[in-house]
Amino acid sequence: MKTLFYIILFFVSLPSHALSPWLEKLEEKDKQEQLDLRWVASGGEMDIQFIHNKLNTMKIKLSPKPQFPKKPWDKNHMVFPIQSKSSMSLQVPYGSIEKVTDSNLRAKTHFSLAYGKKRIKIKSLKFVHNPRKNKDLDIVTFKLIDQKGRHLFNTNNVHIQYSKDRKLLQMKHMDISASKELALLLDIPELTHQLLGQVSTYSYLKIPNNAQFYLKGSACFENLQDVVNYSNFTDIQLVGMPTYNSSEPINWLGNVDGTNEIILVPSAELFNVGTADVSWHPKFSGNYEPYNTDQHPYLVWSVYREIDNRFEQIGLSGLKHAFYATNYNCSCSGGFILGIGCGDIYGKASNDLSSALGPRSELESFTGIWQSCGSFFDPNCDGIEDGGSGSTSTGENRLTIDPADIVPNLVMSAWYVVRDDIDIFNSMGYKRFSPELVNSTWVMNIDTSFANGAAINNYVPANTLNKMQASHTIATGEGHLSVAVKVIDLGAGLYRYNYAIENHDFDPQFNAYHIPLDASASLTDTIFVDTDKNTSNDWLFNRTGNVLNIIGAAGNSQDWGNMFSFSFTSNNAPAKANIVLDVSNPIINQTINVLLLAPIDLFSDSFE
Repeated sequence: MKTLFYIILFFVSLPSHALSPWLEKLEEKDKQEQLDLRWVASGGEMDIQFIHNKLNTMKIKLSPKPQFPKKPWDKNHMVFPIQSKSSMSLQVPYGSIEKVTDSNLRAKTHFSLAYGKKRIKIKSLKFVHNPRKNKDLDIVTFKLIDQKGRHLFNTNNVHIQYSKDRKLLQMKHMDISASKELALLLDIPELTHQLLGQVSTYSYLKIPNNAQFYLKGSACFENLQDVVNYSNFTDIQLVGMPTYNSSEPINWLGNVDGTNEIILVPSAELFNVGTADVSWHPKFSGNYEPYNTDQHPYLVWSVYREIDNRFEQIGLSGLKHAFYATNYNCSCSGGFILGIGCGDIYGKASNDLSSALGPRSELESFTGIWQSCGSFFDPNCDGIEDGGSGSTSTGENRLTIDPADIVPNLVMSAWYVVRDDIDIFNSMGYKRFSPELVNSTWVMNIDTSFANGAAINNYVPANTLNKMQASHTIATGEGHLSVAVKVIDLGAGLYRYNYAIENHDFDPQFNAYHIPLDASASLTDTIFVDTDKNTSNDWLFNRTGNVLNIIGAAGNSQDWGNMFSFSFTSNNAPAKANIVLDVSNPIINQTINVLLLAPIDLFSDSFE
């Protein structure tokens, strides 16, 4: 009997170790009562949106075919009923969804996937939840099991919310990826973990009578009263590109039609580490404090490579407009304000929604201000959202790279542009990966490490200055930039100079660089690299006196979020020197000076 008693005691105490930190620390008399309550969601509908362009590229046939094959993938819906007697239980202490404790939601489906002679008919899908781990930002991930008990798909990166008044629970924008079993059934081993689309559900919600909907005295209680704390410091930190439930943090979305260009997208998770709540209102949703606009953050991502000791940007995305704050691991519910100390997550599919992707050029990056009037989404300036991004197959506003540019250990960076953010460099981060074409599928081969900061730090560590490499980050008062150089001793008195200049959020842009170079020094093998693949507007090299000038072409100033790289060989050894960057549209700064290395004098040694 004693043994049974101790087993029960251990079982009861175990869940407390899996609570979010705010609940672990919370001391409330009714805490255990609220933790023991179970909200129950049942019935409703499931909506699957497959990335048909990617399936076509992989020669996987989906039946029924997309209703609108020429439109973006997220405009094509397959909606199926969820059985009314199937349900899911949730732990929702003080109105904040903590975790799913049980699930047997089952949708009645009728679609199939085929590859060659292999065909899988899917007549039902059951949502089997994976127990949440304490470190997980995702509230829940699911295995999707079909009518034959086959584990076909995984889901993650959920946007989960409920309506107290309408008694509804929504789980939206969940990435849906292929399981190992599905890959084996279709005889495509490389299909495992590949993103296939997204799935959303809504269900009817039964809420216990004694459930509390907020924690009195907390910041989120104040939010419910429309007393939001916008007066302190905004500081959003990108904390990773998540890999929960065997998903990949970077994925391939198919090819741009008629080209070899491949489309890549990352997931992104963040925390509000500041002392102010952050406005997260979707575009065209109205005017809200503190700016009296529909202010929200923006996500951008880029890909870089190092080749022959040069660091180059080979692809960059458009502008992803954020639209919902999940508020994980805190006492706040999901909505349109990211609470202090709360987390948020966007999956790969939601980062590719056509309704969220616009041009980068519309954003004033240093202030984080975007004007909807006359924008990509409202060209006639009537205040009504008119359009969205094109199909994934066109690559419009997506990050695309040419397979010919791929080398091992590419770098994917992501950056949340947030208005009034006090530190842009903890809002960005990067991860290495090595794409590989396996049959007709691109496999990412992703490094597990993640680092905050600018991707250029992966080339030369920040704030380095020694005989052969240097890197400086400059805050100008109008934005930030990073400049790095790596010098290679080629022998025989020759040196290869490799410069990379990244404009993070300097909106006035740059149109020329000036490098000290003795008039008697040699200059050979010049290379200039930008991201537009248009060689006719490449910047040009010329010399005047003791200066090497790299002069911008008309219409190709260096805008925010762009890295330009250039290289040359000289017989002058490196020494400390200032390089000068000319500003295209000067307001405060006419030029920017940066201390780096340059080929000043054959016999100089400025490091002694």
